[in-house]
Amino acid sequence: MGKKKLVINSKKINTSIDHAIEWLVSSGIQNSTGKRAGSVNAWYDIKKKKYSFIYSEINGYFITMMIFLYKQTKNKKYIDLGLMSAKWLSKYALHKNGGFKCLFLIDKSSPHAFKQNQIYSFDNGVILNGFVSLYKITKKKFLLKCALKCGNWLINHCIDKDNYVKPVYEISENKFYESDKEWSLTSSSYHTKIATGLINLYSVTKKKKYIKFAKKICERSLQFQKKNGRFISFPFRGGTNAHPHCYSAEGLWSVGNYLKNKKYLNASYKATKWILSEQNKNGKIPRLYFEEKKIYHERVDAISQVVRLALLNSVNFNRLRFNRKKINKLLSIILKYQNLKNNNKKIKGAFFWGKTSYGKQLKHPNSWVTFFSIQALVLFNNYLNNKKKKFDSFDLV
Repeated sequence: MGKKKLVINSKKINTSIDHAIEWLVSSGIQNSTGKRAGSVNAWYDIKKKKYSFIYSEINGYFITMMIFLYKQTKNKKYIDLGLMSAKWLSKYALHKNGGFKCLFLIDKSSPHAFKQNQIYSFDNGVILNGFVSLYKITKKKFLLKCALKCGNWLINHCIDKDNYVKPVYEISENKFYESDKEWSLTSSSYHTKIATGLINLYSVTKKKKYIKFAKKICERSLQFQKKNGRFISFPFRGGTNAHPHCYSAEGLWSVGNYLKNKKYLNASYKATKWILSEQNKNGKIPRLYFEEKKIYHERVDAISQVVRLALLNSVNFNRLRFNRKKINKLLSIILKYQNLKNNNKKIKGAFFWGKTSYGKQLKHPNSWVTFFSIQALVLFNNYLNNKKKKFDSFDLV
């Protein structure tokens, strides 16, 4: 007998969404006591039975996620949870220069420890977007004050004269640096997510400097896109990582949607079309793409991003511009990575990260993977139920 085919219907998706949301609010992924209260952990390590570290970027996503859930349900508890995260960020993560520090260790043996004294420009774009969106709903003055500090740091210090975004600021050395060792250490197209935050800040302040720099970032990002839609993630090697490729398309969609800019929207569509064209027969997209080699070990955040992009780049969610069978295969992979069998509340309902580039499965209930997955499933459910819900440019986690 062959493998049992996974049935994707609205009931199954609703069950998945409900369990995932319950994990977000009840598992402890958001800390509730002491100095960490309000902060959100990156993931839970099942073997060590502890959380890894507090990730400022993920707190920014969490805030936007809570706003998205509030708009879906009108339940104020999500706004309260988002405010808790924002208060923690403003008190502990905001550096005097206006940028938010990258992370705070819980597991002292974490290989990510070196990032403790770094500030990533990308992370700050994500946090900026969350703060502004939360301010729009709550009108809490501290949110706008922090957003202005962050936005001004980004445009005054993180963008060079050629409109490239300087990726990483080293606090101890008081300088920015760039490296080709990782895509996140390069100045590349994924920085369009900063443009999203700046455009959101413009939507509140109406200060044209923010829209000016957002456009500069987007225009520069387009120079990393090939004619077939693929964004270059590794400028020195010419390869593409699916995760930042999708970030690039997301930022262009958000800014393009708000500004009604057809060039940006078309670039996002082309990027989505390209990555779906590389999907293999098992439904997997290449997490890493090089001319000489493609690696298909699945990472669920990138797969969820592709589903979201396919829906956002379609008309009203009810007229798909992409092959439905391809989307179904991606959704099947996402759902297989959700843990619904383990009754441990720190695990049940969460989505696992997936596999490394070498094929090793990481069974870590992961916060941002769960955010992305929930949003992909909600959008697809809207499509299944023919709901013509307008998706706000700034609600994209």
